[in-house]
Amino acid sequence: MALSWVKVVRSDGGGAGQNVYVDENYADVAGVVGMPFRTSTGQNTFETVDADLNPMWATTVVIGKPADNSKSNPLLVTLEPA
Repeated sequence: MALSWVKVVRSDGGGAGQNVYVDENYADVAGVVGMPFRTSTGQNTFETVDADLNPMWATTVVIGKPADNSKSNPLLVTLEPA
């Protein structure tokens, strides 16, 4: 699969610096809230979790690969309360 740049934010504007996980892969931090990172194109579930690995904020979206996608122009992914 291709990779695309995303920037994950919370709908309340908080959570900067919280770890973000993709597709329930809690062994690997994919990125952090508020900072661009690369992820696979296609359908992905983005989450932040508590200490017991329970989702706190989440969303499932289809990530594409726009022509102008870059670290300085990432796709915006907005998390909602889980």
